[in-house]
Amino acid sequence: MIFIDWFLPGYKAGGPIQSIANLVERLPYRFSIITSIYDHHSDTPYDLPTNTWVIRNDRIRVKYFDTEGPSADDIRTIIAEDNYDSVYVNSLFSPKYALTPVRTIQKIKGAPKVILAPRGMLKPGALSVKARKKKVFLATSKMLGWFKGIRWHATNDVEAAEVHQHFGKKVEVKVAPNLPRSAQKRESIPQKTAGEMKLITVARVSEEKNILGGIEYLASFDGQTIRWDVYGTMQDEAYLQACRKAAATLKTITIDFKGEIPPSLIPEKFNDQHFFYLPTLGENFGHAIAEALLSGVPVIISDMTPWQNLVNVKAGWAVPLKDEPWKTTLTECLNMDHETYLQWTEGAYTLGSSVANDETAITANKRLFEHAG
Repeated sequence: MIFIDWFLPGYKAGGPIQSIANLVERLPYRFSIITSIYDHHSDTPYDLPTNTWVIRNDRIRVKYFDTEGPSADDIRTIIAEDNYDSVYVNSLFSPKYALTPVRTIQKIKGAPKVILAPRGMLKPGALSVKARKKKVFLATSKMLGWFKGIRWHATNDVEAAEVHQHFGKKVEVKVAPNLPRSAQKRESIPQKTAGEMKLITVARVSEEKNILGGIEYLASFDGQTIRWDVYGTMQDEAYLQACRKAAATLKTITIDFKGEIPPSLIPEKFNDQHFFYLPTLGENFGHAIAEALLSGVPVIISDMTPWQNLVNVKAGWAVPLKDEPWKTTLTECLNMDHETYLQWTEGAYTLGSSVANDETAITANKRLFEHAG
């Protein structure tokens, strides 16, 4: 069983939805998913029934709940209905789809093992947003033992260390990377002329994604021909307006905030773009980064993600969050000619496909659920 705040057909929550969608599609298990009838920051429910199983295929079924989410009674009833081997919780701070399920299941005699994925919520950048509230939550949960006895799913060694830092050295942590979709190269590659550059971002327009910082890094290139298309939820109105105001000061750099986009349409948007651009403050995985690489789009990202050593394989750049390294990297990309660019597109696709086809990642994810009952 999986608890997650938002799931398909939703897409506005971005990476967490894709993480679970890829997990259940690529692992050969039966999954029952408990989620909301609404997409992230949406008041319009899906055209689906609530509180009943919706069958996606012979292995995957989903039960959608209304605004209140599943109650403790709902959770006890669902647990009793089937012989679940484990319960996977795809969040840390969610009251409805993390805290209530975990605390309810822990009180059930003989309940299945709980596996919890913090999904990057323990990263310093993520904890810096609403910092006081999160600090109180972490201290309280540790003091009261809310997550005692669970298994933690870390997607890399850094996240494993973050779990140990906040919940103690003795907690059980298994490391298994996020699973990207299967490799599929983009249909066309745009001409790359020195002195011109097209950038694309697929991410929330939010402080965590550092979109405003991305504008500031580009500002020193005003006078050059640069276009930046930003696809993603624009839920923080104040931050969006700050981004729009900064973008409006640029004369030859066009920045277009295009709003939300379903995952199925992302690959075609890459066809006309040179580079994926994201100076993020921190990513647990970065499904949009993986999507870009799988499409053969070199990435220009911060070094606050698991995607490192990109230059060595000509797949992109992982840049420290300082002005000078970004200026150097963006200058190199802007001045790149088409022949050189083709080498980087090939490097991006090679890296992306090697990650997508990595059997060790599949095995590590299977081990998350081994002996969990």
